[in-house]
Amino acid sequence: MSSWAKELDEAAELATRTGHWHVVLFYLLCGLAAIPTAFLVFSQVFTNGTPEHWCAPPPELESLLLPDEFLRFLTVPKDQGVYESCRAYSVDPRALYAALNEYIDERSELIREGGALRMVTIRQLVPAMGEAERKQQITKVKEAILTLRSKEPEACAHGWRFSKEHYLKTLVTEYSLVCDSAWMPTTGTALFWVGSVFGNLIFGSISDRYGRRPTILLMILLEVPLSIAASFPSTYWSYAGIRVICGLFFPALYQQPFILALELMPPNKRPYTGIFVGMLFASGMCLLALVAFAIRDWFYLSLATSLPFVFLFGYYWLLPESPRWLVGRGRIAKAEKVYRDLAKKNGINLPRGFLMELHKKLRDEEADITLLSNGNGHIMGFPDIPEKNNYDRRISNMLTFKPDISIINDTEVANKVDHLEKIIALEVAEIVNKKAKLRKDEETDESIDDNSNEEPLLNRDITQKSTQTDPYKKSPTNTLRKKSIQLVSKIFMAEDDEEDAIENKRMDDQNSEGDCKASPLDIFRYPNIRKKFFLLSFNWVAIGVVYNSLSYNTPNLGVDDYLAFFIGGAVEIPSYFLAWRCMDRFGRRWVLCICMSIGGLACISCLFVPEASPWITVSLSMFGRLLIAASFAVFYVQIGELLPTVVRAQAMGAASFISGLGLLASPYIAYLAIYGRALPFIVMGILSVVAGVLSLFLPETLNQTLPQTLEDGEMFGRNFKLLSCVERPKRSINSGDLD
Repeated sequence: MSSWAKELDEAAELATRTGHWHVVLFYLLCGLAAIPTAFLVFSQVFTNGTPEHWCAPPPELESLLLPDEFLRFLTVPKDQGVYESCRAYSVDPRALYAALNEYIDERSELIREGGALRMVTIRQLVPAMGEAERKQQITKVKEAILTLRSKEPEACAHGWRFSKEHYLKTLVTEYSLVCDSAWMPTTGTALFWVGSVFGNLIFGSISDRYGRRPTILLMILLEVPLSIAASFPSTYWSYAGIRVICGLFFPALYQQPFILALELMPPNKRPYTGIFVGMLFASGMCLLALVAFAIRDWFYLSLATSLPFVFLFGYYWLLPESPRWLVGRGRIAKAEKVYRDLAKKNGINLPRGFLMELHKKLRDEEADITLLSNGNGHIMGFPDIPEKNNYDRRISNMLTFKPDISIINDTEVANKVDHLEKIIALEVAEIVNKKAKLRKDEETDESIDDNSNEEPLLNRDITQKSTQTDPYKKSPTNTLRKKSIQLVSKIFMAEDDEEDAIENKRMDDQNSEGDCKASPLDIFRYPNIRKKFFLLSFNWVAIGVVYNSLSYNTPNLGVDDYLAFFIGGAVEIPSYFLAWRCMDRFGRRWVLCICMSIGGLACISCLFVPEASPWITVSLSMFGRLLIAASFAVFYVQIGELLPTVVRAQAMGAASFISGLGLLASPYIAYLAIYGRALPFIVMGILSVVAGVLSLFLPETLNQTLPQTLEDGEMFGRNFKLLSCVERPKRSINSGDLD
């Protein structure tokens, strides 16, 4: 049984041989995955920015209209030349007024508060008659405060003063989220990832059930208004609550356009998907730093990073559905229509039915390779077992959807080869004989009357198909599911005319494989898929935590926040070129291992840098970030290529769910810098090195066919060697036969 993997690869190549529309579509999908998500996830670095702050002086001292820096010097203690942020000396105002009696002018004034008049006492320094008298007043005030202030500093009792050197206004300054409330911005950032944890599961399931296109359009419809609403919170917790809801969409908004681009592009273009998404994401971070530097007010920054994305609603008229998803649902005609529309916009004319012709051609080629048949299609014998790769592929084509699959090692294969040959021959003979008999019966029926038996044959095919793939067809749950899918299709899909609908139904009926269905639980029923899923999940946790922690740790590097964030985004751009060239030549697994390990060691090296040399720490941090970003690009290509199409979105959603749990720790890892600037780097470095080593336990995907079914995913990489390298490209079918 063919899994359609090769047919779809060849169809993608045929539809993109010339023209530029697929290139435009590719960039549109990559941009959708990268730019809005970069703004969404990292805008909190600046809206929650914490500027330098110190305790506000008592109101009695403020009324004297003394310079802020002078009062700070007198009331705020220093620790190694740095002003403390959360403690200050207290001063008894009565004793102070008594000591400065001759320099203070006291008067009473009526002020209106809430519609009522109130008498208040105002005390100010007597206006100085000259510079000398002013200096004398300042000296007297200084002596009085130093004499009367408390011996030990106390917690801030009158609020805080914030430096406006870097930020004019942030959520921290607006709601005074410092000192005892400093945990709130960190928790608010972490809560964003709580939303993403559940969003992974929700939208991964929606994508595999209703399609990539409806899922992407739904996320755009909900995400953009919510992002704008986050600019108008009544309290900080209302802002955090909106951000939690926004977090529902972030991972899927990054993943689904990536998945759609991956499934649309031909095999030789797939590595570019992760690369360009990563490059545009890094460019979005640089753009975010520039916008934040120009605005410096959290309210206008929030609007600037949300309002422009109203234009994303235009994707309704641009996005196609994934042909691989359509084939996985048994909708061959719709999948072909996607390729034909793509080819038409590229100036290529593909004939109707070309996808089924490709399918039949490959099916016949596989049968010729596997069997030696006579004129009437019955088995006369079978050849010797070919080399290991072909043998595994043949087994893959005959596997059924069973929960348990035994893994046969080389010794067992050698001992039981005769027994396997007999089983294989009998199974294949039975399949071919049935198909040959069916073709012979159809030819006989057609020669008698082409139309008289059309409906019975169609009903028989549908009955057989439903028996094999949908045993619970009549259940209310399954009926509701099918109706919901039909409703979504009517909303988001263009309807065919009557003639096309008839032809499309005929084409779908020729698909002997039927509607391939799979649930997330199937990931855990197949041992090889299960092992790969857990390794991929851990690597995703490690890469995500290290990458986000490096980004959130930017304000702790001891240099300008905007500059450090911009440099962090800029160094990622060459990292994707590095990943692109390396993984295209040396494969995914070794490049991922080396980048993660060296990047982790660069982070650990920050432990040996003195705090007096911040730019050395910045350099090591940025070098580590370059390699981690390259790892992210390689990993996204690898996970998309390792997971089969029928569960790709759900499996990526489940892995991202696990990763989201780990990402909750990212803000707190960056928060460790208050105990020591190197502590976050140590945690990130160890995690990165461990993930780098574990990546070697995943099979190589370069030059391999993208797995379509669960059988493909189970057989893929079952017997690879730990220290193996890239295999040579496999021979592709000759597309010239279709011209």
